[in-house]
Amino acid sequence: MDIASNEFDPTRISLPGTPNVMVVADEWFSAHGGISTLNRHLCGGLATTGASVSCLVLSASPTEHDDAARRGVRLIEARPMVGAPALVALMQKPELPAGVVPDVIIGHGRVTGVAAKFLAENHFPGAARLHFVHVAPDEVEWLRVDRADDAGERAAQRVAVDLELGRTATRVVAVGPSLHRRLERDLHDLVDVAPPLRFDPGFDGVDDGPRRPAPGGPQQVLVLGRMEDTEIKGVDLAAAITARTVDLLGRDSNDVELLVRGAPPGDCARLRDRLRAHAADPALHVTVRPFTTDDGTLQQDLARAHLVLMPSRAEGFGLAGAEAIASGVPTLVSDRSGLGRLLRETLPPDAAARVVVPVTLDETRDVTRWATHAAAILRHPDAAFTDAHAVRQAAARKSTWANATAQLLRAVLEPTPSTVD
Repeated sequence: MDIASNEFDPTRISLPGTPNVMVVADEWFSAHGGISTLNRHLCGGLATTGASVSCLVLSASPTEHDDAARRGVRLIEARPMVGAPALVALMQKPELPAGVVPDVIIGHGRVTGVAAKFLAENHFPGAARLHFVHVAPDEVEWLRVDRADDAGERAAQRVAVDLELGRTATRVVAVGPSLHRRLERDLHDLVDVAPPLRFDPGFDGVDDGPRRPAPGGPQQVLVLGRMEDTEIKGVDLAAAITARTVDLLGRDSNDVELLVRGAPPGDCARLRDRLRAHAADPALHVTVRPFTTDDGTLQQDLARAHLVLMPSRAEGFGLAGAEAIASGVPTLVSDRSGLGRLLRETLPPDAAARVVVPVTLDETRDVTRWATHAAAILRHPDAAFTDAHAVRQAAARKSTWANATAQLLRAVLEPTPSTVD
């Protein structure tokens, strides 16, 4: 799902020369979640700076090639390696247009960071390499309760991989303020490693003024994202919050619906039963739909929503919440997310207090606090949508994809390091 216009904006931001940037990704559309969504915005933002942008992917459909081209991005498909892991295909020297040699290579975490490192060291040794960090394993792995291996060992291994990839990169790039703070701490004692850069995703897009709440009913509370890790996303909290909200409003359960978009294939019914049980209200109207990458479907979800909840127990950033805010829908965001920290930096204190809500891990306390905020929004939807538009405008004035990517390139191509914020 995209918060920026799908049409390539020819506006250029002045940079020295015309750098060639190659971003390494496993996909273009977001079959696997938020990293791919951020990658599309990143590539499009880089193109608006005047850079020549190529994105190396495992494979791409004609529709994906067209989508990338509209953003000013060239998709390059990796050469297939029969019988080899996908990562190996991304390590092969790509077939770039004649005369195109990357000045900058970008990898994303453990997903493509290894491939980006191999390409930079073995095929394009003159290129700067940026290593993007999207998650904090020490926060999220403890909440993955369905894994058979030890959470602490898993987290330690994943942190070590990110730090090693970052140690050997030209610069480490943290997505959002929370990950940036963590990496400032973790990298400070490594010899000859520059401080991490900070990359704040943008809130910009087409602004047609305040949206109106959808007519009819029931009022819809929306939770977006891949739902394999329901503890991390706080989806169980969202169910309890919605049930408590109905109580506070003094309404029938059929007057408010919780829509969860992002269930794994074949898991909708099981997740629905689990959420209704957690809400302790068998009459709660819960709809669970499968994960989708179709932008039109996701935009319809947002157009129908009266409120978006992001009660994450841990979240490196929280791009789905940022997209909801950029769409002008009333949104409540966990203070345990990078997005929550960014909004507290960006918005006036009173506005931030209406959007960013604490998650203390004391469920009774959290459900009551979040339901109080949610009931205030659903009780006065017209005012809530007006306020949501003001929040969107304030956030977009501070954080745009074009500015973030321009600062990123300046930090790499100019001699004096700077923070990307």
